[in-house]
Amino acid sequence: MIGFILAAVLIIDNKTETIPSYAYADREDITEVRFETPSRVREIGEYAFLGCTNLKSVELPGSLEKIGEGAFRECSSLETLSIPTQVKALPKYMCSWDSALRAVSLPAGLQDIGSHAFIYCTELESIKIPASVYHIGSNAFSCCKSLREIELPARMKELESYAFSECESLEKGVLPSNKNMLGELIFSGCRNLRVLTVMSPVPPTFDCNSFIFEPDETDLYRQCHLHVPATSRRAYTHAPGWRLFTSINN
Repeated sequence: MIGFILAAVLIIDNKTETIPSYAYADREDITEVRFETPSRVREIGEYAFLGCTNLKSVELPGSLEKIGEGAFRECSSLETLSIPTQVKALPKYMCSWDSALRAVSLPAGLQDIGSHAFIYCTELESIKIPASVYHIGSNAFSCCKSLREIELPARMKELESYAFSECESLEKGVLPSNKNMLGELIFSGCRNLRVLTVMSPVPPTFDCNSFIFEPDETDLYRQCHLHVPATSRRAYTHAPGWRLFTSINN
């Protein structure tokens, strides 16, 4: 016994250290999760709350250190989520298909955002990526159709393929000041992207000799203005992928 349900509220007792995988999967009778204080919960197992379609509110405890793959996947009523400071990595599929999720708070020490972590979070309008993050997995924010702006921190070492694909409302993006390889087609389907700023003085290369957009999205290279460091404009106008932009400015 790790908790009890009272009037649609799941209460996790203060003796629990781990919520097992699939512990409350597909429970439609839970609208809120609360943790008794002081909480001892350090880990939420894989798919622990998968498919809790009526879950609207979760206040994660400060004791939490690890979140398992898909822990809140398909929680289609969940509106907000704040990740505690001790969590260093967000797992794959953590909040995927959470179609009501509109606000996520990430901790300052976060390092890794796993693949598909927020895919199809269609109400998510903005998210602040902490300066400590160095890796974002493939499709991490794909199909976040309300996301309008994204700025990646200077520490970023790897941005995997399709990370922000099909973000239809995305208007502005900022890529970090390093020349590390970018994943393929990271902004494919972002039909409203108007300004892309790349801080790296050396044009980054792309995985699989790919580009920013799909091959049939040549119109996006005309409508999106690329901003690069003043001393690097010539390098970008000759670099594979980047030279496809019609407008390259500092």
